[in-house]
Amino acid sequence: VLVVEDVVAMRTRIKDLCREIGFKEVATAANGVAAQVVLDLEDIHLILADWYMDPGSGMELLKQVRSNPRLSQCAFVMVTAENTREKVIEAIKAGVDDYLVKPVTAAQLQSKVIAALVKRGVLG
Repeated sequence: VLVVEDVVAMRTRIKDLCREIGFKEVATAANGVAAQVVLDLEDIHLILADWYMDPGSGMELLKQVRSNPRLSQCAFVMVTAENTREKVIEAIKAGVDDYLVKPVTAAQLQSKVIAALVKRGVLG
């Protein structure tokens, strides 16, 4: 799992939630640019990313992931405070697997993550 979030407290919270729902290896990055470095070095199956970060927004990261043949099957869940219909539709069109509006609970995260991993064929 890779958690991409610019706010340290939220990044830590999402990482802790990932561990709470059973993930043992959780990498983190503070923005989309840093996330690319992690994606180049590690075998990531799930990305949880905020929308608004600089440099490298969650949307930019999503587009890069979907255009990279090595990463295109990686499950991607946007975890953001952005909840307008237009933004949700934009993310869906760009290939996001699911969308969570902050704040999130462990149960919400687990439900969305399982659905995204099943959709991408990572889980049976």
